[in-house]
Amino acid sequence: MRWLVRFLVFLLILPLAYFAAFPQIFRCQLLKYTSDFQQLTPTVWVDASTPERQRVYLLFEINEATKRLEKLWNSPAKGRATVIFCQSPEQYQQYCHDGEGAGCSLGTPWGESWIIINPYGRNPDVLAHEMCHDELYTRLGWLKTQRQIPQWFNEGLALLIDQRFTTATDSLRRHDEFQDHWEEQSHGQQVVLKLTELESLKDFFSGNYNRVMLAYMTAGREVSRWLAVVGRGGLTKLVDRLKAGDDFESVYQRLEREAKTGKGS
Repeated sequence: MRWLVRFLVFLLILPLAYFAAFPQIFRCQLLKYTSDFQQLTPTVWVDASTPERQRVYLLFEINEATKRLEKLWNSPAKGRATVIFCQSPEQYQQYCHDGEGAGCSLGTPWGESWIIINPYGRNPDVLAHEMCHDELYTRLGWLKTQRQIPQWFNEGLALLIDQRFTTATDSLRRHDEFQDHWEEQSHGQQVVLKLTELESLKDFFSGNYNRVMLAYMTAGREVSRWLAVVGRGGLTKLVDRLKAGDDFESVYQRLEREAKTGKGS
């Protein structure tokens, strides 16, 4: 009997502990049961107060963002994240671990993923950015993404289909603009961040607004340079080799060498 009581107490405490550790993910998982959100499509939810025009625009903007994503990867999108469109910053904070920002993406080791959009983040740029994070996570897997992918690459790749900082529509032709933004943000290279300083999520987003913007421009500058060398096929090769067990840094550098020498395999 004592064992049974302990087991029942454990079953009661377990969901409470899970909520305490991962409250945003818990709310996303129970979205259809505990919120005023309404389902537009199997993977799109909006607050019940969302006007009809905004609902139509949201679906259109998701479609536009998907086109950018598929052009970058040169293949159909594989990400299947659920999009949650909020109507207030306060609501957004309930589902995103940070109340700031236009959007965020969440994922679990067992394959669930969500993209949460702030009211002012309903546009193809923010959607494409967050969908790119989810696409990498879907193609590579949660564990390898967490262990292998440095945050500067994850953010830099997302910037290649996010037109908030560049005017070039082709992701292969964005390096010059990122170089200019980086020069400006670094005050003529007086304040410079190394890629090794931007490997973790915490490191990337530490500091004030100017430091975070410099982190973004550093990431965009590097990944746009690399992609211009290896091409879209290089991105697919990178993921394939990481899935096969290779190390990110060695593969990243090797693909660039192969592209420059014409010895790609």
